[in-house]
Amino acid sequence: MKKLLALLMAIVMVAGIFAGCNEPADTPSDPTDAPEGTETQAPEQTAAPEETEAPATTGPDGREFADEQVYRTLYSSENDTMNYLVSGSTSNLSVGANVIDSLVENDPYGGIVPSAATEWSTSEDGLVWTFKIREGMYWYDADGNQKDPVTAHDWVAAARYICDATYNCSNFYMMDGWIVNATEYYDYTSAVLGGFQNENGEYLSGDPNAVDDDGNPVEVEVVPEVKAEDIGVVAVDDYTLEYHLVKPRPYFLTALQFGTYWPAPANLIFEMGESYATDNYTMWFSGAYLLSTYEPNQKHVYTKNVNNWDAENIHIERIEETYNAEAGTLAPEMFLRGEVDYASIGPDIVADWLADPERSPMISTSRIVGSYSYFMGFNFEPKFAEEYEPENWTIAVNNENFRKSIFHGLDRVVATEAYIPGDDPQLHLINTVTPRGFTSTPSGKDFVTFGDLGTFNTTESFNADLALEYKAKAVEELTAAGCKFPIIIPMNYNPSVDTWADQCAVIKQQLEDLLGTDYIQIEVLAWSGQSFLSETRSNGNYAIQLLNWGADYLDPETWTDPFAQDSSYNFFYDSTEKNGINQNTKTEETIALYEEYRSLVDLAKAETSDMDKRFELFAAAEAFYLEHAIVIPMFVTGGSYQATKLNAFEGQFAAMGQSTSRYKGQYVYKTAMTQDQFNQQLAAWQEAMGE
Repeated sequence: MKKLLALLMAIVMVAGIFAGCNEPADTPSDPTDAPEGTETQAPEQTAAPEETEAPATTGPDGREFADEQVYRTLYSSENDTMNYLVSGSTSNLSVGANVIDSLVENDPYGGIVPSAATEWSTSEDGLVWTFKIREGMYWYDADGNQKDPVTAHDWVAAARYICDATYNCSNFYMMDGWIVNATEYYDYTSAVLGGFQNENGEYLSGDPNAVDDDGNPVEVEVVPEVKAEDIGVVAVDDYTLEYHLVKPRPYFLTALQFGTYWPAPANLIFEMGESYATDNYTMWFSGAYLLSTYEPNQKHVYTKNVNNWDAENIHIERIEETYNAEAGTLAPEMFLRGEVDYASIGPDIVADWLADPERSPMISTSRIVGSYSYFMGFNFEPKFAEEYEPENWTIAVNNENFRKSIFHGLDRVVATEAYIPGDDPQLHLINTVTPRGFTSTPSGKDFVTFGDLGTFNTTESFNADLALEYKAKAVEELTAAGCKFPIIIPMNYNPSVDTWADQCAVIKQQLEDLLGTDYIQIEVLAWSGQSFLSETRSNGNYAIQLLNWGADYLDPETWTDPFAQDSSYNFFYDSTEKNGINQNTKTEETIALYEEYRSLVDLAKAETSDMDKRFELFAAAEAFYLEHAIVIPMFVTGGSYQATKLNAFEGQFAAMGQSTSRYKGQYVYKTAMTQDQFNQQLAAWQEAMGE
């Protein structure tokens, strides 16, 4: 079976592919030698070409195009930010995906095709990637006024912004250790922000007078000065861009769909600073659409960018997103009345829709992409309320037999049925963190079939007898360690996700019934704060919680990123003397496990030429993580019922990045897609993919 990575790697591995507070000494207010901006002016309209034949009126599934290409949806929560350089969340990046053209994009089958770059090549050692920027592209404001030309300097400016600690960009990790001097510049600007200097005026990594809890001086060091122009993102000229990598990354092209590698107008971004992209008038647009209206918690309107280089393939003229706190409840009825063009058909009503002869032809399932992996995570640095006994949890979570009792005791089928009701859970269950079919070698071998990971891939983790065996071992060891029983396990859920509470209730009942309430006591907690992720997962405010990770590029390395040093996931790493969650709650045995895991990951990262060997090494690292029950793989989403007047198979596709967030290439149809039409389109797509 031809996998997506085989298709992409065939492109990536060929060099010369032609597809068409104190201020730092080098303050970023003037980040790059960008060309002068043009005067604001009305956009130039390109004359329509002469038509040699009547345009098509129906799509590949046989439905007729809507007379008016306007797509209307509801949304129930506002994005945290539209600044795609700051945020890595899929929801936030969906704005930039539609208004910013990245260097490359994907076709409907995952192939990499030109976008803002017309051609690219790599150096023989794989350390320098060169892109030719498409000439004639411009930035536009929310009213469609033409602004500066899009040039290589805009990618340089974006990189300098992301690598500047001033802006606290959460997706800096995609340049950290990737781009030459990105990490060093970030460290230097961070030290400048800290403001601590020695007698020579050199910036220090911390307060030289600070002491630890025992009264000993905290070691600080001089942070070498690094200038913004030292970062390895270089405008050779206005239309030639270079990325200088720390080490070869044969999958680098696939990372360019992530917001970290999108451009920003060089003459605007540092003028706006932290205010960049706070609304639609503090940012400019180079992509398929202009965000012409942005009224938070009211309405967003995207208008087709008629001057985009690929305007003929932008078919939807306007996208209207209307806020309603009850969107999930109201959208189905509004779809029936023709007021919106999309509605999620939830588990509470899907049976009624399927049984109704008028409504059943209006719904279909969605595609399971596998770009997001869901897993249960154990928190090794607990910072939850004292009433839930975090110190006792610390003793338990550091015991491998305890973790394995949960790992093998959790019935993932019933948990998945509760989270995605109405679906066959086997469609969604995964036994590894990396989803099946996500990546394969150029020869077509799926990553999850390599080495010991292949055993996990084919083995169900739920095993009641094995769970009870590990429980018995854990009780003996934990009792000796001074652990109290039952062990209280706070588990948070976000009430805005309709079925998450149901899943937590099922997990509580199932695990407590199997392992006994004399052993564990799960406390299901409804989060009620302002930001679920920052107040629960990122803050260590949980014992066990459903976590997820979305792939940022098409390589198994991406699935190691949530478990990297300093990642705000399960805090498995040695956090001694680290900022944030730092309680030194891990045992020497746990720290040794992490060090071994990281050595396996580092070994895999170092292999960049032999892809089979690279996959073997990454598979060994992931298998190690699972063998020691650090997380419990759960499921991938997708496949849920919807009523839609789009055909997603016309749009861009990739099992990572923001391709599937883009509306470019799609049409609005007069009628909803039926299940038969979906099945036919899926079969045609799979045939084209070689599956």
